[in-house]
Amino acid sequence: MYKAIFFDIDDTLLDFSAASQSAFYQSFQMLNIDVEDQYYHIFQNIDHALWQTQKLGKITVDDVINLRFQQLFITLDIDADCVAMRDAFQYHLSLEATIEKGVDEILDYLHPKYALYTASNGILVMQKSRLQRANLSGYFSDLFISNDIGYEKPDPRFFETCLTRSQLFANEILFVGDSWAADIVGATNYGIDACWYNPKNQQAQATYTIQSLLELKDIL
Repeated sequence: MYKAIFFDIDDTLLDFSAASQSAFYQSFQMLNIDVEDQYYHIFQNIDHALWQTQKLGKITVDDVINLRFQQLFITLDIDADCVAMRDAFQYHLSLEATIEKGVDEILDYLHPKYALYTASNGILVMQKSRLQRANLSGYFSDLFISNDIGYEKPDPRFFETCLTRSQLFANEILFVGDSWAADIVGATNYGIDACWYNPKNQQAQATYTIQSLLELKDIL
């Protein structure tokens, strides 16, 4: 029987795609750099490729953050400070807090029944800010974020640290996340049951697969 539910944050609790697009355009405006519509699509491709590489353990989250605008500016031949753009983007991203559909309802349902935790790759200060702005912080007993923990999903040491801090055993947890490589494979390899939040209905196997977070009511 599960005692706790661990949630990924980006594209599970919070809509990272919407946050990223908003922060992208605000950052260009802040630095007075001309931006065209196709720039964001190019950025998405670069960002996606870097995150996929990170989930394979070949680069770190910090590498993703540091490289994406460097690669974008090289690709678009933009003569501007990519470090300033990185910092502007991180700042604006920390202010974005659009929740995924059904988040409030499912957390209201689960909170009286289970201990709830977040377990996410990212920056603790940023993720804490976004959860606070979304009025979700009060649901969670602790926030397990990679830069604070010192390891990144799917590294087994990330999950080991989460269990140590929560004082739970692997068989007492259900992990809910959208990333097949980082969340589902990472948790499963550590002996934790995983629920794949899979709104795009991709084909793969997990302990559970849901297309809506509200489907957790059928499991828990």
